[in-house]
Amino acid sequence: MLAFKLVGLAVAFKLPIDVPLNVDHHMDYRVFIFACLISLATGVLFGLLPAWQATKTDLVPALKDEFSFGGYRRSWLKNSLIVFQIALSLVLLIGGGLMMRALQKAQTIDLGFTPQRAGEVSFDLRLQGYDEARGREFQKRLLERVRALPGVQSAGIADLAPVDLHFSRDRVFIEGQPLERLTNAPVAMINRASPGYFQAMDTRLVQRRDFSEHDDEKATRVAIINETFARRFWPGEDPIGKRFSQGGPESPKREVIGVVQDGKYAGLNEDPRPFVSRPMWQTYSGATTLIVRGTADPQGLIALVRDEVQQLDPHLPLASRTLIERMNLPLMPARIVASVLGGFGLLALALAAIGIYGVMSYSVAKRTHEIGIRMALGAQRADVLRLVIGHGLTLTIIGMAIGSLAALALTRAMKSLLFGVSATDPSTFLGVAVLLAGVALLASYLPARWASRVDQKDALRCE
Repeated sequence: MLAFKLVGLAVAFKLPIDVPLNVDHHMDYRVFIFACLISLATGVLFGLLPAWQATKTDLVPALKDEFSFGGYRRSWLKNSLIVFQIALSLVLLIGGGLMMRALQKAQTIDLGFTPQRAGEVSFDLRLQGYDEARGREFQKRLLERVRALPGVQSAGIADLAPVDLHFSRDRVFIEGQPLERLTNAPVAMINRASPGYFQAMDTRLVQRRDFSEHDDEKATRVAIINETFARRFWPGEDPIGKRFSQGGPESPKREVIGVVQDGKYAGLNEDPRPFVSRPMWQTYSGATTLIVRGTADPQGLIALVRDEVQQLDPHLPLASRTLIERMNLPLMPARIVASVLGGFGLLALALAAIGIYGVMSYSVAKRTHEIGIRMALGAQRADVLRLVIGHGLTLTIIGMAIGSLAALALTRAMKSLLFGVSATDPSTFLGVAVLLAGVALLASYLPARWASRVDQKDALRCE
């Protein structure tokens, strides 16, 4: 019954992508039968183990109903299972905790732009058969109309917006520097942008100027680079006025007219990489992403922009979202991993708590006579509490030690999903360890409390 409900919840989860996905959420009888068989097999297997142990019972002590301290010490299998549960829950909780920390850190990453109060409307003029002349005219007219809308601070066009799943890139050849073999030439990412694009993205211009309306196909070929591009190819020099080509050493040279701050282009966890922006009016692209920044809620501006596009061409397919919604896509893998690891971690934690409680209760029941003797010889309730709780905490410490080693291996494999968080983040490891120790302490305390209140006379007569 729970599975049916959970399937419905999973289908209700909306992916942050523009293309809607229809998922058949009916329960597959083959999967259902498989799950049932696995559950039955698990019950039979783990039911046979204690049954097999019971067949090895020494007959004479059993007939006398005597308790064997050696039998208690031979409960290594139960203890081993508890240690394994604790180790597993520690690994999963640390993985989920690191992902939650990474999601928090992602909110403070320097993106190279400001997503607040900005939105985007994307379309492709090639879908409606626009040639370069008509497409360029459409883009310019749209920009003029959007900039005149009330509440609009700035607007600009690019063929691709940052933090996207795909980006163009090409090899770089610097004028005046030794030519590299084509296969060894460095690579830089490429974008096309109109005047006002960097202002609409709130990307800081570090040096010189932005693109202007005069940077068209008749003007000198120019480019704006990021700080990493400048540092890599002209370290310690002023990059303004320098020239380079992309694609091949014989390709037309471009002159650097400005430098913008570094940012994130293909993913949130990427290292700084060289990036080149070309003038949209100089190198046409039918793929169009219009960025608009305003003084209020971007959803209202997006609706106004969509109306303007529809007035110019009512048949043009549109996709729109705020720049904050754009961030949902690169964060989606981290959120999924955090949810899965966190959910399984809490489930494993609950199983570990139940296991510790069960083992402690069983051991207390088997050691009732021993506890009575200890109390008759002068042991206090605090001594009994320490005895039982100490056993539970010993299993917990062993499991946490094993789990910590396994967690170190797991988190290193998750490094690409951790935004600004170390795979060995001490606060996460410590926080999860304290949580697990607290749960284990509570699970051990309840049987220990019962054991400390055992009546001595009843305990001595327990056999």
